Amino acid sequence: MSDETNTVQPESPIRRILVESALIVFSILLALGVNSWADARKENQLTARVLRSVRDEISANRARVQEWEPYHRTMELATHRADSLRVVHSYAQFKSAAPEWSGFKNPELDGTAWQTAVSLGVINNMGFDTVRVLSSLYTMQAKYDQYWGGTIQSFDFADATMSNTVRRMWVYFATIRTNEDSLVNRYAEALRLLR
Repeated sequence: MSDETNTVQPESPIRRILVESALIVFSILLALGVNSWADARKENQLTARVLRSVRDEISANRARVQEWEPYHRTMELATHRADSLRVVHSYAQFKSAAPEWSGFKNPELDGTAWQTAVSLGVINNMGFDTVRVLSSLYTMQAKYDQYWGGTIQSFDFADATMSNTVRRMWVYFATIRTNEDSLVNRYAEALRLLR
């Protein structure tokens, strides 16, 4: 009877195959999990880097807009005053009525950080509110660029058209200033979100 208890039964080949298969599957799943974690970490680092770049771009754009806001406000008032008096019939009279005039001065606004975020697909890793606010901001900024870029070329400073030009300049500067106020507010909202 003692001989029967000491005999070791051979391991079942099916059991050994199942254990080895389970270890292989576990190893593959573990490797996939580690790879997925590393990829997510890289994506999060890229997203954070892009958001810092967007934040810096927005700060720089806001500073550029704020730099030219006083001039545009002054020109809005000066062209309104010149238009109201109806005394401008030549460029010389306009310069006399609006001595502050030194040309159209509009800020160069950058949008490359946002374009990079969209191109790289990084916006997929941003929250809905972040994408909504930034998309709205950059859409408005593009419209602002488009407005001043398309409008400036249409001004005619010939003496024969100066009274009409002064009125159009007043509308132009009032629109630019209003858009600048809106942009500065949107910049502030975006910067609060990106803190």
